[in-house]
Amino acid sequence: MNFARAERRQRWRSSRLACLYAKDLRGDKKGAGTARFNKNCPPRAGRAPSRSQNCVLANRIARMLEPANQTEQIVAARLLDLFGSGTPWHRTLWNPGLILSLHELLETSEAVSKQILHPKALNAFKSTCLQLLKREPEVTRGQRFAALRSRLSSPLDYDGIQYHALQTLTIQMESDYLLRWAAALRPGGNGKSAERVARSIASHLLDRGFSANYLHRWWQFKIKHEKNRESLSEIVEDAQVLARQPHQLFNVLICFSSRPKTRRSDPPEWLNPAAVSRWLRDNSSNRTGIRPAGGISLSIDALDHPAAVELAVERVDHLVARVAVSTGQEIQLEPRVWVRGVKEPYPLIRYGRGVSVGALYREDQVFHDQSRFGVIDAAIDLLSHLERSSPSAAVAGGWAAIESLLSAESDRGVAADRLAAIVACSISRAELTALAYALERDVNQDENFRRELSSCKENRQRCAVVASAILSGQLGESTTPLDSAASARAAKLLKSPRKVLKSVREQVESAFRRLYRQRNLVLHGGRTNSVALRASLRTAAPLVGAGMDRIAHGWYVEHLRPIELAGRAVVAIETVEDRDFEACLSLLAAPIGKSS
Repeated sequence: MNFARAERRQRWRSSRLACLYAKDLRGDKKGAGTARFNKNCPPRAGRAPSRSQNCVLANRIARMLEPANQTEQIVAARLLDLFGSGTPWHRTLWNPGLILSLHELLETSEAVSKQILHPKALNAFKSTCLQLLKREPEVTRGQRFAALRSRLSSPLDYDGIQYHALQTLTIQMESDYLLRWAAALRPGGNGKSAERVARSIASHLLDRGFSANYLHRWWQFKIKHEKNRESLSEIVEDAQVLARQPHQLFNVLICFSSRPKTRRSDPPEWLNPAAVSRWLRDNSSNRTGIRPAGGISLSIDALDHPAAVELAVERVDHLVARVAVSTGQEIQLEPRVWVRGVKEPYPLIRYGRGVSVGALYREDQVFHDQSRFGVIDAAIDLLSHLERSSPSAAVAGGWAAIESLLSAESDRGVAADRLAAIVACSISRAELTALAYALERDVNQDENFRRELSSCKENRQRCAVVASAILSGQLGESTTPLDSAASARAAKLLKSPRKVLKSVREQVESAFRRLYRQRNLVLHGGRTNSVALRASLRTAAPLVGAGMDRIAHGWYVEHLRPIELAGRAVVAIETVEDRDFEACLSLLAAPIGKSS
C-alpha cells in the first residue's frame, strides 16, 4: 500500500483534473465538457446522466480498464451504477460504510448517556458494526483489525477508555481505508466479491460528503479519459487521495423573484438587486434575463460544487419555510444557482431521494376516493416528506409512515424488522425483471431464448423464463459487466434463497433501524446535524419506497393489511426451498388454498 506514490500521482495530474471537472460538472458546452463523455446526449448542467445513459456508460467504460479481469470490469461498472441517477432500489447502497458507521456508533454512545436513545439500540448497532467489519478484505487484517473487533465486543460507555480507543482506531482506519481495498484488488489480494468491493468503495466516498454527480464524473474520467491507463487498484489508490481532500468554502448565490418580508432588517447574507448584479459581473456570469428582487450569498462548507449547491438550496428552503409560517408569504426563487469561480449556473433542482410507490399508478389509485381515506393513504401522505422535505422533516415523516402501519404497542422499532421482511421478499422479482429485459436485448443470448422472453405477456413469466435458464445452466455469457453482475446475484439467490433472503433482510433491517435512531435523535434530542442523518436518508429512502409499494399493492388488490403481509413475508423467508424458483417468484403471493 504505497500511499505516497498514489498521492504524488494524484498531485501531478491535479491541474488537468481540476480543469476538466469544472467543465464536466457544470455541463459546459465548450471545450472538454460533458459532451466528451456522451456527445449524443449531454446532460444538463450540474446533473448526472439519466438512468439509460448510466447503463451505457457503466457497461462501455468498464471494458476500457487496462489490464481488466472480470472482477475489475464488474467493480468499475457497479461503481458508475451506484453513483448514477435512477439506479433501481435493489441495486442501490443499502447502508453507509464501515467508517461512517463507527462514527455513528460513537454518537449513539453519547446519545445513550443522555437518555436520548435506549441502551438496546447501542448494543444492536455494535453487532451491526461487527458484521460490517467481517466484510473487510482479509489481506489487510492485522493488529488494528483485532483491536477494533475487541472494542466492538466490549461495553462502550460515553467518554470512557473504550470510547476514546474506538475513536482513535476509527480515525486511523479512515486515513488509509481505500488503500486496503486497493491491495485486495491486486493479483493475489484474496479480495471479496466484486459486489462487496464496489459497495464498500462507493459507500466510503459518498459518506465523506462528495456528491454522487461529482463521483460519477471522477470515476468516468479516471476509467475512460486518463492518458496513462491504470489498473483498478491504482485508481482506488487515487480515490484514497481524493477522500483525504479537505472541505472548502464555496460562495453560492441564490436569487429571489420576490423579496421576503422582514420586520426590521434583512439577513446578513442578503444582497439587493444591485449587489446581485455586481456579484454576477465579478463572476463573469451572463446576466441576460435576470431580474431578481434580491438574493442570498451563502458560504457553504463542502467537498465539491454540486454538493455545495445542494446544501445551499437546502438552507434557502429552510428560510422559505420560516417565511411561510411567519408571514404566510410564498417566496419564488430563480431557477438557477451560481457558484463563485464557475461562470455557468447550475439548475435549481430539489433532487428526490428515490422513494417510489408505483402501485398507486398501476392500480389506478393516484386519485383515490377521499371518502374512503384510510391508514394506507395517510401513510403514503407521510411518506411524501421522505422524498423531498428537509432532512429533519424527512426522517420524521418517513418513520411515521412505517410506524403507523407496522409498529407494536410494546416496541415501535419492530416496525423496521417487519418492513424489512417485506422488502427482502420483493428483491427476487425486482432483480429478475430487470435482468429479463436486459437479456432480451443481449445479442450473446440464444435467439430462441430471446424470442421466448419477448413473447411473455407478464413480468412474472419473464422472471420464470430467466430463472429456469439460470438454474439449468443454459444462460449465455452476458455482453456487459452490469448484466454479468446481475446474473451472478440472481443465481446466488435462486440456488440458496433462504440464506440470501435472510442476509438481505438483515441489511434492510439495519437501514430501517438507523432511520428509527435518526428520528429519535431529531425528535427527542433536537439533533438536526447528526453524522449519519443524510446518509440514512440516502440509503433508506428507496428501500422504504419498495416496501410501501408492496404494502399498497397488497391493500388495493387483496385488501391485505400491512401486518398480514409482513406475516406472509416472514413465513416465506423461513420456508422457501433451495432452487425452487416458482416459490422465489411468489414470496408475497396469497397462500394456495386461501379462500377469496
